[in-house]
Amino acid sequence: MIFGLMFMTVLFVAVGCVNTYAAPSVTIVIDPGHGGENEPNSETNSGARYNGLDEKNVNLVTAQAMYDELSEYGNVNVYITRDVDTALTLEQRVDYAKSVGADVLISIHYNASADHNFFGSEIFTSAYGKCYGTGHALAEKIMDEWVLDGNIRKDIKTRIGKKGDYYGLIRHGTENNLPTIILEHGYLDNDRDYQRINNEEAWKRFGVLDATGVAKYYGLEKYVVKESIGPDKEPEEPSEAVRPDESEPTGVRLEVDNYSSNKGNVDFTLYAYDDESRLLYYGFKTGDVDDDTVFDELELWDGKGGKLTGTYHLQPGYEGKLTAMVYNVYQLHTMSNSVDLVPNEEEEDDEEDNAVVDDGESQGEDDKMFTDDFQKEAGEDWIIGGDLPKVDTTAIANAIDKNTESTVKSSYTGLIIAGLVAAMTIAVAIVISISIASQKRKKKKRRNRQGNRDVFDWADDYDKDRWNNF
Repeated sequence: MIFGLMFMTVLFVAVGCVNTYAAPSVTIVIDPGHGGENEPNSETNSGARYNGLDEKNVNLVTAQAMYDELSEYGNVNVYITRDVDTALTLEQRVDYAKSVGADVLISIHYNASADHNFFGSEIFTSAYGKCYGTGHALAEKIMDEWVLDGNIRKDIKTRIGKKGDYYGLIRHGTENNLPTIILEHGYLDNDRDYQRINNEEAWKRFGVLDATGVAKYYGLEKYVVKESIGPDKEPEEPSEAVRPDESEPTGVRLEVDNYSSNKGNVDFTLYAYDDESRLLYYGFKTGDVDDDTVFDELELWDGKGGKLTGTYHLQPGYEGKLTAMVYNVYQLHTMSNSVDLVPNEEEEDDEEDNAVVDDGESQGEDDKMFTDDFQKEAGEDWIIGGDLPKVDTTAIANAIDKNTESTVKSSYTGLIIAGLVAAMTIAVAIVISISIASQKRKKKKRRNRQGNRDVFDWADDYDKDRWNNF
C-alpha cells in the first residue's frame, strides 16, 4: 500500500512537471564539409588541399569546436553529421538533419580560388523564401562575430544555377524546407588568410565564433534554460528569388598623379562603381595585359564615392604600361585603361642610393644658392650667356661675409698655431744636431792631443748623409 502510494506520487509529480512547463528549444545540425577517401581522379571528398592541409580535416576541427561550444547553451539541441573522416552524400546530410528535426543546417568549409588571389570570409544561403529569410538573418549574426574578430567580410551571398540554388546542399535543404547555409571561413591557398588560419587553435576559434553567432540569433544563454527564445525580429521572406549580382564594376579608370621613377612610387587615383554590390579588391599589373592576365596580388578596396587614391610601388626605373583591375564581392571584375610610365631622367636621385661625383666642374651648393638668389634678383627674363643685368649685389656680398666671417677667423687661428708648432720643432732639431756635432769634435781633439797629432780637420768627421737629410 505504501509502495503504491509512493509510485503514484512520483508519477503525479513527473506528469505534472511535463504538463506545466516545456522549455522551448531550437535544433541545430552542424555539417563538417567533405570527408572520406577521394574517388579516382577526384578530390571532392578532401576539399581544398593547400599548404599541407586537407580541408576535410580542418572542417572537422572547426565543427567539433562549434558543437562543444553550442552544447553549453540552454534551449538548444546540437547534432553533427560526422565526427570521423567518412564520406557522406549531400542528400544524406540533409536527410539526417531532417530526421532529428533540425531548424537549420550549417555546413562548415574553408575556401580556395583558381588563381589563389582571393581572401576573406563569406557565407552562402538559399535565394528563396523562408530559407533565404532565416539563412540570411542567421548568417549576419555569424558574420558580425567574424568581423569583430578581425576577419575580412566577403559578404553574404546567393548563387543560382540551372536547377535553382547553385550549391547542391543548399538546394536539397530548400527542397525540404530546411534553411541551409555554407560558412566559408577563409582561404587556405592565399597567404593573407592562411597566416591567420594555419593552426588548430585558429580553426577552433572559428567554431566558437560560429556558435556565438547562432546563440545571439536565437537569444540563447550559457547554462540557462529560458522560457522563450527566438530571433529579435522575424526574418523577411522574399516573394521572388534574391539573385546575385551578375554585372561587373563600371567606370573603371586609372590616373597616375605622379611617378617617382627613382623610388618606383606611383601616386594614383582609381575610379570604379558598382550599383548592385560592394567593391572588394583592386590590383595592378605591369606590361601588356589581356583578358587572361592574372592579377595575383590584390588589395582591399577602401575608396569612397567610387574613388580610391594611394601609392603603388614597383621596380625603380620601370618604363612601360601599368593597368589596374577592380573586383566586387561576387568576384566579377573590370580592367582599367593602361597608363604609360616614363622615367624622369632629370629627377633628382636619392642621396642614400646614389653618390654624387664632383668632377671639378659641377656647381657647389653655396654657388648654386648664390646663383638662385642672383637669378631671382635679375628676374625670369635673364638668359644665360646674355648681357649681365644690373643688379645691386651689396646685400648678397654682406650676407656672404657675415656667414663666412666666423669660419675665416677660425681658419686663420688654426694656421698660426700650426705654424708656431712647426717652427719650434725645427729649432729644437737644429739645436740638438749642433750639440751632437760639437761633442764629437771635442772628443776628436782630445784623441788627437793624446796621440801627439798636430793636425786636425773636423771635416773628416762630417756626417754628410745626416746633414744632407736635415
